[in-house]
Amino acid sequence: MIRKKDTLFCPECAQERETKVGERKEEYSVRGEKVNIDAKVRFCTQCNTPVFDEDLDEATIQAAYDAYREKHGFLKPKDIKELREVYGLSQRGMAALLNWSPNTIARYEGGALPDPAHMTTLLMLRDNHDYVEKLYKVNKEAMGKLDQRRIERALEEKNSGNVLRLKDVVQERYDRINEELRGFSDFDFDKMRNMVLFFAETHQQISKTKLMKCLFYTDFLHYKNHHTSVSGLPYQRMPFGPVPYNHWLLLDSLSEEMAISLLPFDLAEGEFVRARAKADLSLFTATELETMRRVVDYIAKHSAKSISDYSHEEKAHEETEEGDLITYRYGKDLREF
Repeated sequence: MIRKKDTLFCPECAQERETKVGERKEEYSVRGEKVNIDAKVRFCTQCNTPVFDEDLDEATIQAAYDAYREKHGFLKPKDIKELREVYGLSQRGMAALLNWSPNTIARYEGGALPDPAHMTTLLMLRDNHDYVEKLYKVNKEAMGKLDQRRIERALEEKNSGNVLRLKDVVQERYDRINEELRGFSDFDFDKMRNMVLFFAETHQQISKTKLMKCLFYTDFLHYKNHHTSVSGLPYQRMPFGPVPYNHWLLLDSLSEEMAISLLPFDLAEGEFVRARAKADLSLFTATELETMRRVVDYIAKHSAKSISDYSHEEKAHEETEEGDLITYRYGKDLREF
């Protein structure tokens, strides 16, 4: 799909030409692993030859990194920045806490891909409060006074129980989003939780990719037919298709609430979702249940890759920029199951 035009030099035509931006499947090697993405490429409108565009090339590299991050559960640059800000730390302060160089933190927040050992440390920093306290005791003297005061205040708040649960963080973030991007429904954590439980119960070892597509198609199909979403979730265009906005935070909140477990596949890479409670279907209307069951019946026939590829052909995916939120108005264009 053409997104914009510009005049650039075409090496095939050997002159300035009008160009267009389209998408094509490309394969990249990230850490020795092949990653397939929908790359944005600029083409000459006369001969259709690819034309160099530095900004698009950089965006493509970041899209490949994001696909790798999503596959392996790595934090994204904005997640690393948000993690630092949870403790009120400067980049230099976080570097001192972790005994890294300040340049390392700046590179990771700027888009560089952390090495596996560093990512494990960052995930522990996010998930293990005791680990943060131990790090601070060991590296306190290397930190500036302001960073010391800020992290001590954050640790004190966590110890006193004043920090919001993740479900409250999710609710607050989604409540701030325009209702058009929520399908003209208020976000309902309990409904979302029970949608996830329902899909996890009806699919044995449902992958995270399949779960994200179950949620997307349920909400957008119900919007198409009844003009409101089921959950009030906002969705975002990502390399593997539409997913709930901040989907990692969403899964973490469900894990914290003891609703699900994220477990590794025995014979494949990635994780699947296992329900730890029974879905309460009394929360849903007749049309909502009908839509959920229709989505289950359709997606059960497909692999995670095929349903992901199918979602890439939705207008909601094709006409939304990478990382942007998707308007529910694309529900009217949803392809038939």
